[in-house]
Amino acid sequence: MSTLYREYRPQKFSEVLGQNHIKITLQNEVVAGRPAGAYLFCGPRAVGKTTMARVLAKAVNCEKRAATDFEPCDSCPSCQSIVAGRNLEVIEIDAASNTGVDNVRDNIIAFSRLAPTSAKYKVFIIDEVHMLSISAFNALLKIIEEPPAYVIFVLCTTEIQKVPATIVSRCERFDFRRVSVADIVRKLSYIAKQEKVSVADGILEAVARRSGGHLRDAESLLGQIFSLGDKEVTAEQAELVMPHYSSQEAVNLLDHLSRKDAAKAVALVNNLADSGVNIKLFVAEVVSLLRKIMLSKLSPELENSLGLDWGEELEKRLTPVAGSLGLEQTIGLTRRFLEVAADNKSPLIPQLPLEIAIGELCFSADKPSTQFTRDNADYPQRPAKGPLKPASTQTDIKTAQNPPSASVLKLTVAEILARWPELLVKIKKYNHSLSFVLQNCEPRGLQNGRLLLVFKYKFHQDRINDSSIKVIVDKVLGEVYGAGLSFTSALDETLPVKNVEKEVAEVASGASDSQATGQSNTGLMSDLLKNFGGEIVN
Repeated sequence: MSTLYREYRPQKFSEVLGQNHIKITLQNEVVAGRPAGAYLFCGPRAVGKTTMARVLAKAVNCEKRAATDFEPCDSCPSCQSIVAGRNLEVIEIDAASNTGVDNVRDNIIAFSRLAPTSAKYKVFIIDEVHMLSISAFNALLKIIEEPPAYVIFVLCTTEIQKVPATIVSRCERFDFRRVSVADIVRKLSYIAKQEKVSVADGILEAVARRSGGHLRDAESLLGQIFSLGDKEVTAEQAELVMPHYSSQEAVNLLDHLSRKDAAKAVALVNNLADSGVNIKLFVAEVVSLLRKIMLSKLSPELENSLGLDWGEELEKRLTPVAGSLGLEQTIGLTRRFLEVAADNKSPLIPQLPLEIAIGELCFSADKPSTQFTRDNADYPQRPAKGPLKPASTQTDIKTAQNPPSASVLKLTVAEILARWPELLVKIKKYNHSLSFVLQNCEPRGLQNGRLLLVFKYKFHQDRINDSSIKVIVDKVLGEVYGAGLSFTSALDETLPVKNVEKEVAEVASGASDSQATGQSNTGLMSDLLKNFGGEIVN
């Protein structure tokens, strides 16, 4: 079987996964006929930097491309020669193998002085440009600063910090991001369909997560799975290529730790060890999940901007676990697991450092968490422990609990709670911070198609009852539970909340201290204020 990442390399802008913030700018420049003289593509490996450079080279030199179009035709002699790697006007240089100043002078500067004969633009694609020597960069600087009108430079690097500022300032810089799990799964599904191989979705999602956002890694791993030779790949067969633990076990471990269930946590680790799982790799998986939880609590927008999507199935399982952990607890877990990961000693029992960490985390001197916890069974309905304040819809609590509705759904509160994580995942697509607000409410009571959502804080209740927000919540309720379900709200000051009070108090205290000392502490505070809908009044 051919190398998948080569055979299925994108040939047009539309085929490049993600990177929409980059594609839009490049496409507009192609249509306008005014490409920049020098581009700097930086970012992690295997996310499409060189591929994007080749597509750009094809687009600016395409002989049949319409003036109002930005996509290369892929059929003209110019496009075909670029795809085949034999176009004399598109020069790819590996800077790692050509670091010296002589190579820059002979292969770039001298050649750039010759006008193209078979294309409109002469395009230099310099990969791993950070490997050039200082003298080579100095020689390159002048030609990049004032390139001939027919020359385009595309510099690609994974280590932007090693590129001199003088070079960076003379380029249009584009920062590439890791590819999301959802996008990688779509590409892998397409490849499997083209190769006529049936692969379960769960396997493709596991491959995508294992790649860490690097598309080429995912395609290479899928190629190894295909090499097993079967046209229908099962989970057991995939385990021959991938370590047979999954991110699901990492979520289960965090679940046990959130409830301080040391027995189940240690049993899980030992089951993995007995199955031959690499404990170091498993700890790395746990740390990655904790990082995602921590950053999402600092600011929900960070999940999208940093490419922390883990796939819909895992998100459903991870969301309630994340909700049961406070920010302080999450940071503590992350620090402790980082210590386990950094332990380079080789104990007689490989899982022992992890078992020690579990014991410390579950039996520390801190009081057990009073946050909302769950079990593998349906969530029990917690009776009210105090008087409920009137709902913001200006109805009394009796009306709030028993609202009229023309549509009666055959649902129970237990069924609502069982699928609540799915709702929290889906609602992120419409409003990311709403997931955070709804994690801090309790579905309590269902009658005549109206679900009662109980909040501890009035600003949470006010936000959920905002007309624009209410439309979103009703829409997602319908998507998850079926048409006809809507909600009403009420307050209960005795409702346990997941360390939100403590986190807000700590940050607010930090803000007061910074005001007193003349220092600024607006980052985390502004994010919290945005999520909670509050303001600093003193």
